[in-house]
Amino acid sequence: MNTKSVLRVILSIAIILTGFTGCVSSTPQPVVSGNTTQVPPVDENATQSPVTSDNSTVDPDSAAGKVIKGDGYLQSSQWDKAVKEYKDAIALEPGFAPAYSRLGFAYYLQGQQDQAIEEFTKAVDINPRDTGSFLGRGLVYNDKGDYGNAIQDFSRALQLDAKNVDAYSYRGKAYYQSGDLAKAIADFTQIINIDDKNSKAYYDRALAYSIKKDYDKAISDYSRAIEIGPQYATVYYNRGLTYHLKGDYRNAVADYTKAIEMNERYVTAYNNRGLAYQSLGEYEKAQNDFNKAKELGAR
Repeated sequence: MNTKSVLRVILSIAIILTGFTGCVSSTPQPVVSGNTTQVPPVDENATQSPVTSDNSTVDPDSAAGKVIKGDGYLQSSQWDKAVKEYKDAIALEPGFAPAYSRLGFAYYLQGQQDQAIEEFTKAVDINPRDTGSFLGRGLVYNDKGDYGNAIQDFSRALQLDAKNVDAYSYRGKAYYQSGDLAKAIADFTQIINIDDKNSKAYYDRALAYSIKKDYDKAISDYSRAIEIGPQYATVYYNRGLTYHLKGDYRNAVADYTKAIEMNERYVTAYNNRGLAYQSLGEYEKAQNDFNKAKELGAR
């Protein structure tokens, strides 16, 4: 997960200021080669804008104020300063779960996974209903390849909030990465049931369908993701790849071309379009694409 996505999660689960002031102490691709398909589809991390709120009523010297100040540092990638503010908050109020949770996110963004898990665990020990800390700890476990514990934490978050789209998304990806495509598809479908305009869920489900070789469903989901937007070169590339694997070379060419229009240095799109042209018997176009891919650094 990229930094912007993590910050979105942090701020989307931020303590509402009334919570701070009212109950501070108690609660808180696949790439087609000449012979075979070898590389998984390209994923695209879509991000949203962070949630903001009015912090003017919070005492800047309180534990809550320190957390808010730390969040500001976190958004500007000043990890060490964020860590200091969160530690100061904990020193002021050792039982303030949000400070441990934010400290966990700060460590996570610094790549200090074990420390992050330790802080998230402290947060949920203090407040077992802290959905955000279960999500955060699950993200760290997932990055460590510990999909079992990641899935367990995301499931715990869903027990607390049955319509938490982030939890379904992260658990779906953990299932996907662990090879349980049926459960991944089920989670992405749950997101779509909650929000049928969620283009990322259609995209993620399409990736899973593609790996399952259920190409028609994958193409349908890629198309829906494109229709909803925003549009990415990788979505066209992966839909083109799915057409390619299905043997529909003309539509594959069309999608590879669209991907190239959006990213003129898309090496694998040139290479795969060349292979599709080759399958169509358009050898001069194929050679031009192979030459372009080589020029851009293909091996």
